[in-house]
Amino acid sequence: MERVALVTGAATGIGLAVAERLQADGYGLGFHTHRDDDSARARFEEASARGPAAWVVGDVAEAGTAERLVGETVAALGRLDVLVNNSGITVAKPALELTGEDFDAIFSVDVKGAFLLSVAAAKEMRRHGGGAIVNVTSVHEHVPRAGFALYAAAKAALGMLTRELALELAPDIRVNAVAPGAIATERNEEADELDADIPFGRPGTPAEVAALVSYLAGDEAAYVSGASVLVDGGMAQQVVGRPAG
Repeated sequence: MERVALVTGAATGIGLAVAERLQADGYGLGFHTHRDDDSARARFEEASARGPAAWVVGDVAEAGTAERLVGETVAALGRLDVLVNNSGITVAKPALELTGEDFDAIFSVDVKGAFLLSVAAAKEMRRHGGGAIVNVTSVHEHVPRAGFALYAAAKAALGMLTRELALELAPDIRVNAVAPGAIATERNEEADELDADIPFGRPGTPAEVAALVSYLAGDEAAYVSGASVLVDGGMAQQVVGRPAG
């Protein structure tokens, strides 16, 4: 184990695929889940069987959680080289039905949590020469969709945060984003219904997103920072007409 990656929201969907891919690439794994429950425990046990792994639990938006998650990962695995900010939540409904509580819920996880983790991780990475941060945004970082006023705004904010941190943390820490389109996961039950809106005619897979994360985290992307790379089957090239929700 030469490198260690901390992946948030690692128990399902894209996060799980990223965790599996980075372990296959030889990384030790900081396996983050929001809760300590039977499902998360089962997923962690599978990860632990694949290689060195540490289970870290907590709400990424809560004060002190970011530093604790990074600290526990380093204490268990010895270092931190890669952070993948994958945790996120979605509220899909018309803009005029959204509330201040919806705003706080989405931005606290999708933006605030990612920011706090990035700061904590970057401080640790700089102690041993640098590293890489990969933020999971969305195709809606780049194009809006009715029903996603707050989700799209939060992902756009995370996209700009990616660019700002890439500027401030260069050259020793690279910061990039992947922007998935409709990906077939447990949470995204709508993905299979959007084939007509996707030029490739199908949803993507979590493994396809994980492959891009792996590239951006690794040495082959040594001169790539501040980028947001779409993995959407061409979805951003046309407007999705149907509202979300």
